[in-house]
Amino acid sequence: MIAALARFEALQLRRDPSVLVAVGALALLLLLALVVHLAAQAGQQRDASAIAAAERARWLDQAPKDPHSAAHQSIYAFKPSAPLAALDAGVEPFVGQAVWLEAHVQNDLLYRPRGDATPLERAGLRHPAGLLIALAPPVAFLLAFALVAREREQGVLRLSLGVARDPLALALGKALTLWCVLLGVLLPLVAVAGLGAALDGRWSADLGWRLAAWSASMGVYLAVLALLGVGVCLRLRSTRLALVGLLATWLIFTLLLPRVAGSHVEASLPLRPTQAVKQQLQDEAPSFWTAETAQRYEREILARAGVASRDDLALNYRGAELDHAERASHAVYDRVLGAFYASVMAQDAAYARWSWLSPSVAVQTLSATLAGTDFGHQLDFVAAAEHYRRELVNRMNAAVMQHAPDANGKAYTADRAFWAAQPPFAYAPPPLQVHAARLIEPLFALAAWLIATLVGLYGCVRGAQA
Repeated sequence: MIAALARFEALQLRRDPSVLVAVGALALLLLLALVVHLAAQAGQQRDASAIAAAERARWLDQAPKDPHSAAHQSIYAFKPSAPLAALDAGVEPFVGQAVWLEAHVQNDLLYRPRGDATPLERAGLRHPAGLLIALAPPVAFLLAFALVAREREQGVLRLSLGVARDPLALALGKALTLWCVLLGVLLPLVAVAGLGAALDGRWSADLGWRLAAWSASMGVYLAVLALLGVGVCLRLRSTRLALVGLLATWLIFTLLLPRVAGSHVEASLPLRPTQAVKQQLQDEAPSFWTAETAQRYEREILARAGVASRDDLALNYRGAELDHAERASHAVYDRVLGAFYASVMAQDAAYARWSWLSPSVAVQTLSATLAGTDFGHQLDFVAAAEHYRRELVNRMNAAVMQHAPDANGKAYTADRAFWAAQPPFAYAPPPLQVHAARLIEPLFALAAWLIATLVGLYGCVRGAQA
């Protein structure tokens, strides 16, 4: 019965050109944004691959030198763009995509795509997920207005509800029609995104799960909008009030509450200034240490080796000192930067809790996490690059430790064979289940919104009959 009513409502909508124009415009805008971002992403991937290959060649072709010096003249590590970043760029435009790996220092990431935005992006053409979350509500509410409010104005709605055997089925038929039209906007977007990932050679089972979950989340969001739009139009007694109510709903849920949530999170969980973090790292893990620090390092090295003087060491003291200082800095970076990153993740978790007040916040959080472009995924790359840096520098220092200067006092120098023995940096993003915990709250919140709008629609039908 609901399906038959939905088909009837679909015929009614097809006679309204304004509805078709609005839906078509939204679909074209989303596809245009996706194509632009797919092209930009492909260009960025080509550039990153070319530069990474050039960096590896430079590393291999460097002249024979002290291994620790080579650690200072290290390489860049590049983060591959997430396969679904064209759907939802998340934090990628605002955080670095490349990092210089060198001894003593865990450097900031460089190359923020936001600084190289295209004119179309600077004009406000955001990623498709952001556009869909922001613009689907007014289109959905326009459809609801056409399906419900105009019937009320013509006097048809009250008669239909009065004679219908199941008034709720009538309302659900309208909501189902609206939802199917919105799915007609969503599904081509998903198909093109999946095709783009497949043509790029990055399709995988994990990507398939991510895309399916992303599509389902957006589908539930569109269902919430459909139910909400029909319910508001049924509950309010005039077309003017219905139009005002729909506009207010869009402004509150999509524009106001996400901004209030962001401001509240920033005020309640402020981040330390980055300059203060950098200064603490420099103070506690300096790249160049003082004579007093050198004396402390010497005592610790000798105590660890169980000898009384440098002459008793079975290794190169300079290498041992470099290795000791490097490993001491690891603990400092883990503690200081770890606390800073934990604060950022706490902000994200606090923002996600606002999902219970706005379905837009819920789907924003889900979208970025499922696309692999939230800060949690960025931290995966940071950790992988830092692990590679530490392993590389430790191997360089170990080579210095194992080779004492020759009879003429000349320090050991490594050559191309040694450089080639160091594996290149390779990054494989973790599967979705690694980040599943962050999906739980927004998923439950979005499900709660779906249930609440279904219950609310029932109440609105009862109110419209009264």
